[in-house]
Amino acid sequence: MDPNEDLGTEYKAKVNLETTLGRAKLAKHLAALANHGGGYLVVGFDDDLKPEHPRPALPNRDDISRVVKTYLDPPFQCDVREVSDAAGLLYAVISIPSHGATPVCCRADGPQDEKGRVQGVSCGAYYIRKPGPESAPITSPSEWAPLIRRCVSTERSSILGAIELALGGGQASISAPSLQTTLDLWDSAAASAYAKDVETHRPGDKVATAHYRFSYAIETTGDLPRLDDLPEMMRRVGLELDREIYTGWGMFHVFPGPLAPHFKTDLNFDDGNVEFLEMNMVEVPSQVGMTDVWRVSGTGLACIHRGYIEDTHWWKQVPPGTAFSPNQMAMNIAELVRHASLLAREFGSANQVHFRCEWRGLSGRSLQDFSYPWMLEGHPATTDVRKSRAAATIGALETNWTEVAAELAGPVGRAFGIGRVLTPEWFAGQSTTWRKRS
Repeated sequence: MDPNEDLGTEYKAKVNLETTLGRAKLAKHLAALANHGGGYLVVGFDDDLKPEHPRPALPNRDDISRVVKTYLDPPFQCDVREVSDAAGLLYAVISIPSHGATPVCCRADGPQDEKGRVQGVSCGAYYIRKPGPESAPITSPSEWAPLIRRCVSTERSSILGAIELALGGGQASISAPSLQTTLDLWDSAAASAYAKDVETHRPGDKVATAHYRFSYAIETTGDLPRLDDLPEMMRRVGLELDREIYTGWGMFHVFPGPLAPHFKTDLNFDDGNVEFLEMNMVEVPSQVGMTDVWRVSGTGLACIHRGYIEDTHWWKQVPPGTAFSPNQMAMNIAELVRHASLLAREFGSANQVHFRCEWRGLSGRSLQDFSYPWMLEGHPATTDVRKSRAAATIGALETNWTEVAAELAGPVGRAFGIGRVLTPEWFAGQSTTWRKRS
């Protein structure tokens, strides 16, 4: 654990679930973090962000759920995980989702003190995160602004999805050639940078020729978000994505510490005039065998490189370069589509998203799944490289993500002779194995 308290993270030495006041105080932080766009509450650190001694009792998911149902409206489901530090000390990490189209309000008062004053939380109050950091009620009109913007953005996506579903639409219009060209240039610059990084920092590594690269571009007609807000946007989106699809860490994950993303430019893209946020596990090794490199711009461009998890020590006893997992591929594409959909919510006037996918190093691989049986194991790849494209409106991404995913998966599926299997219905069925249960 590397504690670093900010507006999106609250550290507590302990949470007292045995008293009404303790539960009310916890509800205040849960409400504020939800209204902040999501965040984390970590139990086990004192006020100086040092391990608490003696070690506290840690809450579980049911404990948090009871607090939410008692004090907050609309209720929401938090995830609770226990993690350990290098010394083996355990901490509870409570993952709080963002509010939806409605902000989170307190539905009940906390207990009263001897003078009759309400403590902990107040019924009807809306709590947010404020500099300090602290969880406190909204007290001025300006404090409503970011909360309202997120509510409107979420509601807009849902309404667009419902309308398009009712009309039977959802296919994106033919995109402007300039945006397709921009996406291709963005993708090509990222590919060149990745190849150079691998050659410099990991010479001879198989990931140089065996990896996949996913890119997308958000088409928008409104004002772009402030570049300084991009790290926090990515953190919020990643938190929401983790609620939907659990992969250990998701695509475009925002790490703390040495792996934290930082702003860069690339002379191979728009002569270096576009700043973007980049996280690079090739430059700074992850110590877990992964080689993720992602970059996201404030103009709505995103790209991620990943080596195949099938080639790491996490896979079962098969030589690197010989396995290709259909379920892993489905999960990766679903993450991409859902990440684009969630990030597009941050662009208030986003219309549609364009995707580009590429798999390299397929030759010599056959179908094989680690966690889930695959009835067609053994199909060898017929080519070394596969590419795909798709585009969809914001509404379609909200309501028909499986159709977009199936379109993107088609070419790589056909490379293994299973293209007709990878239908939207198949994606929906596979998603039950890796999508979060509410």
